[in-house]
Amino acid sequence: MLETLKSKLAATAKTSSKNVMTFLEESNIKVSDEEQKKRFSICETCEEFHQKTKFCRTCGCYMPVKTWIASVNCPLKKWVKIENATK
Repeated sequence: MLETLKSKLAATAKTSSKNVMTFLEESNIKVSDEEQKKRFSICETCEEFHQKTKFCRTCGCYMPVKTWIASVNCPLKKWVKIENATK
């Protein structure tokens, strides 16, 4: 039963992530590939980043998605939002 729940949660997270990425691309609020990689690499070295789940323990966000969003920043001030981002 626990494995079924984990599987369903993983599938839901994957679908949600795809939907968010589509929205970001269509709304012109996505950072560049280079900026996303830079942000995510900062997260990966942070003590608040959970390596297995890829969630931040401070803000509770799923970082493979959050690091693409131009209008947000790290709550620990390790990276900042970007004004006027484009695709």
